[in-house]
This record gives sequence, C-alpha cells and structure tokens, in this order.
Amino acid sequence: MLIQESITDFIAEIKLQINETNSFTPDGFAALEGALTKMAADNSVRVLILSSARPDFFSNGLDPHSVHGATPEQIQKLISSFFSVLKKIFLFPVPVIAAINGHAVGYGAMLGLMSDFRLLVDKGARVSFPELNIGVSLPIFVTTALEDLVGLRATRDLLFTGLAPKPPEALALGLVDELVEKEKLADRARALGKKIASLPKNATRAQKGIIRHRFAQNLDRILEEDIKQTGGLLNSPEAREGFAAMVEKRRPKFD
Repeated sequence: MLIQESITDFIAEIKLQINETNSFTPDGFAALEGALTKMAADNSVRVLILSSARPDFFSNGLDPHSVHGATPEQIQKLISSFFSVLKKIFLFPVPVIAAINGHAVGYGAMLGLMSDFRLLVDKGARVSFPELNIGVSLPIFVTTALEDLVGLRATRDLLFTGLAPKPPEALALGLVDELVEKEKLADRARALGKKIASLPKNATRAQKGIIRHRFAQNLDRILEEDIKQTGGLLNSPEAREGFAAMVEKRRPKFD
C-alpha cells in the first residue's frame, strides 16, 4: 500500500508511504492521483489533510531511479502524472491542509505549495526547491504559485541561491503558515480540519473555487507549456547528468 486514506467526520486524510523518503515513482503518482480523484468525488468531504506516514520525510521529491535511464516515452508519462497530481491538489473542491512532518524537497515542497494551509514541524525539516541543482527548472505553474505565496524576492532566493530554510525561516518567508511540535502536528491538523468542516459546506466549496478562479482560467494552457518544457529539460544532457549523480550519490558535473 503506497498511501493510507480515510474519511472521518467529513475530514479526508491521505498519508504518503511510497517508500522510506516518499520519493515519487510512477506507482506513487498513480496511487495518489487515484485517491485524490475518489475523494474529490465524495460530496461528504469538507476538508482534506495531506500528510506522511514516514517519520522524517514529507516527500523527498522525485525518485531519481524513475528518471535515470528512462526512455523519452516513460519520462513523458511521468511528467503527465507529475502535473496531474499538482492540478488535482490545487483545484481540490475543498480546502487542503498539508501537515509537513519532515523534509519537503522539490516535488514534496510543491505538494505543500498547492495546498491551502501548510503546517510544518518546528524542528528537523527543510522546505526547498533544488531543481536548478539537478539540471531542471521550476515550472511556470509552480513558480507563479510560489511568487503569489512568498513574493518575487523570496522566490528568487529559493530558486537561485539554493536556500533551504529551516522551519523558523520558512515561517518568516511565508512559505508555511504555522510551526507545530512534531508530536502535536497530527492533532493540530485535525483541529484545523474540524474547524473548516464546521463551516457551511456549499459556501466553503464555492469559496475554494473563487480563490482558485484567477489561476483556473488559464491553468490548462500553462500546464500544456509546462509539460512541453519540463519534458525537454528532463531529456536534456544536464538533467540526465543531474539524476545520474543522485543515483550514484556524487556531485553532478555540468559544462
């Protein structure tokens, strides 16, 4: 089982348990996308909590073995799943709470970014976007969402300087909404979820749609461009070297 899923008192919960670091594989993407689709169709759900069943990782991003040595066709399929999951979280019909219990790197940080609320443990976690270090760039959709959240200057620093803020720094940047002690994180997420679930259901769903309306109007066009650009980058010599270095546990050698 790659994820745990449940619905209790109108609160849906998805816990990632793809592997030890919750690094996304094709099967991991498929499992998460299936759970999101099913829960989005359940009209009883009033809030979704996205968390991790692993003690130290929310998600460590893409599994490098899923990219290293993959054919262009396999990479194209992976990219489609990559963006489909982000879109489903971003446009989920009710508010989404990301309970980030550990490191959220690359795609893991993107999952938090697509959510409506981000709770982070107060110690032992980094939230970072290290894409440039492995020969790829952050997509238009994700970069724009990050700029909306933290501003252009902080986005610049996160992407170009390798900034991997500790929890207090992530809070100061606006990258997360609240810091919580690790042993209290699940309870805090459920308390927030319970508060949201107590709101009028139809009005809450309408408000979620209104919040996303500006983005949703052009999202398919943006994602089409992102899929094309990301596919080109992942098939490039730079990205192949970057992911090879991750698999071989060494520093990449770029021209």
